Amino acid sequence: MAQSNRRSIFGGRKNHAEAERAPIHYHKEDVDELLELAYTLKESGGLITMKALKEKYEEALDVDRLVDEMTSTGLLKVTGDDVAFSEAGIKEAERLIRAHRLAERLLTDVLLVKKDQELETQACAMEHVLNPGVVDSICTILNHPKTCPHGHEIPPGPCCKNRPRAAAPAVHSLDQLRSGESGRILYVETTDHARLDRLTTFGMLPGTVVRVHQRQPSFVVILGETQLALDREIAQHIHVVKTG
Repeated sequence: MAQSNRRSIFGGRKNHAEAERAPIHYHKEDVDELLELAYTLKESGGLITMKALKEKYEEALDVDRLVDEMTSTGLLKVTGDDVAFSEAGIKEAERLIRAHRLAERLLTDVLLVKKDQELETQACAMEHVLNPGVVDSICTILNHPKTCPHGHEIPPGPCCKNRPRAAAPAVHSLDQLRSGESGRILYVETTDHARLDRLTTFGMLPGTVVRVHQRQPSFVVILGETQLALDREIAQHIHVVKTG
């Protein structure tokens, strides 16, 4: 949801007659960003007004013309200075916000991105390219988180509404699997690069399916034809989704 740095999205000046005839060309990212901005204003309890939108964008965007176009395409409704979502507009805004905040959760919880600026930049890039099916997969893998890392609500999706009541988490630490159970590795949660290198050498990579051979006295897993004994602490930081 980073603010656009483009000074203008509409090309050169035209006379009034030309402007009336010419279609308005805009970047989809600008539409997305304005929808998200309007959503956050609404979410915070403030009014969505042309003044508020212009204050946020300053001179970086021709807000009047973009809002006019979004009104003509059925995303927004404008009465005087007040701006409101249409039914289609609120659905699209929720879709974008959901993608952005789940991307933040993925980056923070799985990829261990901690710097706010990097987190925001990457989440902004991801929200525009993730299709709804991938977003729902991320949500399911993360066990349907309700808030983003900043505490803002994540709009629920079909995967949240359709899951069984009191469903078990989709993601488990390897040490939670019982003997004979298998899981596909999603990620290894560690900042110890030497440990990560050792696990990689043994084949403990994302996408690899491992089976718990025994839990006691040693925690032993099987990868293909290889048996590997793991410290319990290490097994706690290997996150998997059950496959059997």
